[in-house]
Amino acid sequence: MAKSATFVSLLTDLQEYMHTSDDRKRRLWHPHSRVRRIELRTNRIMNPFLCAFVLLFASLSLTAQNLFINAEADINTFLRDNFTKTNAGMVIGIVDERGSRVFSAGRLDNGTSGGVDGDTIFEIGSVTKTFTALLALEMEQRGEIKLDDPVAKYLPTSVKVPGYAGQEITLLNLAAQDSSLPFNADNLSGKDWLERFNNYTAQNMYAFLSGYTLTRTPGANFQYSNLGMSLLGHVMELKTGTNFESLIVNRICLPLQMDSTRIKLTPEMKVRLATGHDGDGNRAKNYDFTVMVGAGALLSTANDLLKFVSANLGLTPSSLTPLMKKSQVIRHHVAPEFGNTAMPWWDSGVFQPPGMDLTGHGGGSIGYSAFIGFDKKQRRGVVVLVNQVASVANPYAIGWRILQRAPLTGRTPKTIVPMQEFVGSGLAYEMDKAGTLQIKEVFPNTSASEAGLTRGLIVEKINGLPTQGKTLAECVSIGKERADGKVTMQLINPEQKSTNTVELVRKKFLIRG
Repeated sequence: MAKSATFVSLLTDLQEYMHTSDDRKRRLWHPHSRVRRIELRTNRIMNPFLCAFVLLFASLSLTAQNLFINAEADINTFLRDNFTKTNAGMVIGIVDERGSRVFSAGRLDNGTSGGVDGDTIFEIGSVTKTFTALLALEMEQRGEIKLDDPVAKYLPTSVKVPGYAGQEITLLNLAAQDSSLPFNADNLSGKDWLERFNNYTAQNMYAFLSGYTLTRTPGANFQYSNLGMSLLGHVMELKTGTNFESLIVNRICLPLQMDSTRIKLTPEMKVRLATGHDGDGNRAKNYDFTVMVGAGALLSTANDLLKFVSANLGLTPSSLTPLMKKSQVIRHHVAPEFGNTAMPWWDSGVFQPPGMDLTGHGGGSIGYSAFIGFDKKQRRGVVVLVNQVASVANPYAIGWRILQRAPLTGRTPKTIVPMQEFVGSGLAYEMDKAGTLQIKEVFPNTSASEAGLTRGLIVEKINGLPTQGKTLAECVSIGKERADGKVTMQLINPEQKSTNTVELVRKKFLIRG
């Protein structure tokens, strides 16, 4: 339920350099045993009568482009290096045309010596939203609701739902996260987020809606909202007279044979529940939502979520797949922090390597973080689950990098970032307490690296304007003002005590992370 992506910013001469990290399974095993690939399920059937060699060769060549080539060893090494000596654990699942594979390392930390695996249960936080939106599409297909209907049609008449310039909020706006409702309501109460979310009721939500004023037209812009998705889940409960969990289980989980995706856990499932950990490594309590279930209440396993991803990709046959494809249609482009967004999938603005079309969704709570994502063109998917908050172990970046075919080895779960493409001259700045602007980093294969610039040079002027007395953001902005895409800098080498003027060119470059 934390913001679907938390962005740690490093101001560069092009924009804020953001890494995603912010809007959650398995049978017991010994935590000190080696990281193992614990499952391989093959769902492709080879035709024994296919004898045309040319056709077979062409098929295999095409398939090879759509598989996770050499990913297993990299994932295993990353997990072993980072989770064999902690009180938390991570599970990574991948799926492609060969089937599903699951990798894991670390501990359940539930009072046993067990380790995490593909059947370990985690809170998945806002990944729940992908189920909520899919349920809305399923209910529309049944004729129970119409997504173009105003939300007010399904609420008590005493509730005043805000609108803007005569335009009402629709169910589609809630599912697509463009209702213009805020991230969270401002009438949450409690000493911490656990209390605030757990104690929030339908009456609290009704009171907020009746007193809130929209600041923009519904549908105009993507705006991530726990409140909006909670409202959508609540409306579907009211319409069917059934609780949210039952709707999700009967209409999505049972058809996909997702037997370990629930809100209320059975005694057997509680044995498989990994204990969550906060930012300090302390054990965290689990959520127990009331009206906010649609925003982040589900718990699941890597094995279950791989079935969900596989159905989204059409790798396994399901009557839900056509509805899933509808949910993946891009509705807003280049939304701040979220990139291209669907219903409610998003791509975080990460680099899309040639031949790929990546989308995903993250989730987090006070003790867990999760990510599911897939490549719609190459039909490959990934699931990353960890019983730590995203600020400590970032499943978003890990998932994106696996999809981007970028290595994990040598990186840490806390600082890892996805590959990002930017337009700029290739510099990152920092400003000391005296207000002196310096070059913090020079990125390779950029105009700055080609000019031989190095870390530590003082930037005295940008495009003829002094940097002293300006904020870091103002300096960055000055560097983007020229229409010809060039940046002139007057630099001081503090070691040589020399001054030099260079002209750089803003162009695309890739930060591999």
